[in-house]
Amino acid sequence: MCSFCDIQNAAPINIFSDDEIERIVVGVYSGLITPQSLDLVTYQKVAEKLTNGVYNGFGKSLTDVVWNSPDYTMLNSLRNNVYVFSGAKQYHQVREMVDAIYDKDRIKPFSEYKKTGTEIFKNYNENYLRAEYNASISQSRSASMWMDIESNKELLPMLEYVTVGDGRVRPEHAMLDRIKRPVDDKFWNNYFPPNGWNCRCTTLQSDDTDKTSLKGFTKPESVPPEFMMNAGKDKIVFSDKHPYFKVAKQDENLAANNFNMPKPR
Repeated sequence: MCSFCDIQNAAPINIFSDDEIERIVVGVYSGLITPQSLDLVTYQKVAEKLTNGVYNGFGKSLTDVVWNSPDYTMLNSLRNNVYVFSGAKQYHQVREMVDAIYDKDRIKPFSEYKKTGTEIFKNYNENYLRAEYNASISQSRSASMWMDIESNKELLPMLEYVTVGDGRVRPEHAMLDRIKRPVDDKFWNNYFPPNGWNCRCTTLQSDDTDKTSLKGFTKPESVPPEFMMNAGKDKIVFSDKHPYFKVAKQDENLAANNFNMPKPR
């Protein structure tokens, strides 16, 4: 069984009460919450949930490790990344909620807008957040695994991509199955699992001397660009290829400042 199989969390995520959701919907409709003025509470609650996923996946929290140690450096970088991701996520959520206020040139009355605004908020902070929470667990576990792989590469220099081998394996992942390349090979810059939402693939490290030729290797087109990364090498959970990090041109400076949201201490 693959090492990622046990992190597939299908349980509902409900970190916002009905009163909090209504406050956000009213705030967006009234213009108090905008893409340029995000809600601090929403940002922090989502970031804290994703940080919890980071700690669960890595198997340690910042309070469990020595300051400035390799584990501390990795965890701190992963945590900073999910906070930035939380700001970008909320930016897109609020933009979508603002757009929903209008029906062509007509401003919807609040009684009509409330249902749509609530549905958008719940989509981002229940449905999407569940997948993102799973990703924060799997990518952080991947980062921890990569640190172990690096520390053992003198004795175990070869790495093999392995799928679960059942009927649910995605074709693009099956294309990678059993590929063996050295730990230091650039192949692992893009194809160290997970390679998609709820990916169950893993790797096996060995002292094998045989490696798979990549002559004629075709890049799997269906691997999402945001997963073409290595969490352990890049020290991130969510790459800058994720759609959340694409913002309107007029908001690029705002995004560079994390949408005026505070970074974690």
